[in-house]
Amino acid sequence: MSHKCFGFMVAAMMSVSAPAMAQETTFKFAHFLPASHLMWEEGGRIFTDAVVEASGGTVKWNVYPAAQLGKDSLAVLSSNLADVSLIAPSYAQEKFPLSAVVELPGGYSTSCEGTAKFWHLSQPGGFLAQEEFDALDIHPLFVLTLSPYKVMTSQKQVERLEDMAGLKLRVTGEAMDKTVRALGGVPVRIQSSEMYDSISRGTVDGALYPFGGVTPYKLEEVLHNAVGGPRLGSGIVIYAMSKKGWDRLPEDMKAIFTEAAAMAQEAACAAQDREDSQIRDQIVADAGFKAVDLPAEESARWDAALEPVVQDWAARMDAQGKKGSQALEAYRAASPEF
Repeated sequence: MSHKCFGFMVAAMMSVSAPAMAQETTFKFAHFLPASHLMWEEGGRIFTDAVVEASGGTVKWNVYPAAQLGKDSLAVLSSNLADVSLIAPSYAQEKFPLSAVVELPGGYSTSCEGTAKFWHLSQPGGFLAQEEFDALDIHPLFVLTLSPYKVMTSQKQVERLEDMAGLKLRVTGEAMDKTVRALGGVPVRIQSSEMYDSISRGTVDGALYPFGGVTPYKLEEVLHNAVGGPRLGSGIVIYAMSKKGWDRLPEDMKAIFTEAAAMAQEAACAAQDREDSQIRDQIVADAGFKAVDLPAEESARWDAALEPVVQDWAARMDAQGKKGSQALEAYRAASPEF
């Protein structure tokens, strides 16, 4: 989103909402990312800045990056340590089992396509809102799907499906776990902040990861190869308030938050898609990184190997009484546009 467009939208919000804002209010925003991470700079910060401007400066923010208020993002909200928190459902899979439908392979080709589909399920009245988020007392302000994952490795260059056999790859949730297993690899649960040391020590051989997430953690120093082509799924995050916190907001504040969130959501996914390409080019040029895309025939072999993963996930969710097939149906029917 251009700064000119951003300024125009903020001005429009101010013209409607600012007169109703009088009392100064400070909100706390907690996230687990480095302070300069793309998902903050092109997502959270755009949201908070837009709220400040639209409120005429009566709203202020205290921001706590790098899990300063705690690693459990959901608990940070429920305990009122923060008013807004960035949640990664794959880090709390037992609480967000159905959200994994968005992370499954084959669902989308760009961050904005995936984000739009995720948002249709997450907004009030959406499938995930009704079946999962309401019971957890969270109100999604906006969501983000990362750019599709690539297979990234420290040493071995993957050129065909057989090269995946035995590779220990970092994953963060059930969908990624199944994807790696279907391709012949060995999934290892590791958070982003732990990846550098784990790759350096040889605990893992690499990861399913987007290019946009490489440089914030300096992973180009330990990862040296990537292969793209198949749609391997990706990670998701939710920028959320507690429902109780949302319900306490006055209506004019809710309107400001909603408009700012829509602005931030579109900017965040566009930045993901843009940065994914730019960072790929950067690390290839500057870090000796090798990035290749599989030929169409080889990609088709991977897609065929991954086809059972989606149906297996839905069947297992159904067997646990968790409406997996309904989640898959709702996701596939969701619009890829905002």
